[in-house]
Amino acid sequence: MRVLALIYLALMAVAGAQDPGKEVIGKVRTAVLFGTNGSPESLGDGVVPLREEEVAKLKKVAKLEPYKTFVRLGSVEQDILKGYKSWAQPINGSQALMLTFQPQASIKESRKLRLDVEYWQKSKMTLRWDRVFEVGKRVYLIGPRWRDGNLIVTVELVNLKSK
Repeated sequence: MRVLALIYLALMAVAGAQDPGKEVIGKVRTAVLFGTNGSPESLGDGVVPLREEEVAKLKKVAKLEPYKTFVRLGSVEQDILKGYKSWAQPINGSQALMLTFQPQASIKESRKLRLDVEYWQKSKMTLRWDRVFEVGKRVYLIGPRWRDGNLIVTVELVNLKSK
């Protein structure tokens, strides 16, 4: 299996400069949030409390339990490739929680893009969303239950290159 992967990577390196699928068509910003009634101190360093405006929005979401505390576990900006999945690692240095983005269609004469977004936990895809994203508008995606709370994934299309 490793030999096949190495051959594939070598072929992609040779063809990479000419591959139109590797064209960057935009940028996406993601964050992984966590809602809990417990204490977020056990989550370690790098955990950031959310602003009150964002907490107020999350408390209005009917599909979420009424959590007392919301924190940001991490965030990252990632290029979107025209013809391939783009991997994002919102929690710096952790491959336990990963996201992929693959464009499906751009919507003409608007700043929107339909993306398949996949949530990967420990090398297994556990959730998938197919949504239309608009430049500058953050979308909240309810993630899985985790520890004593719930993960929430935010996705914002930062920019989209014109055709």
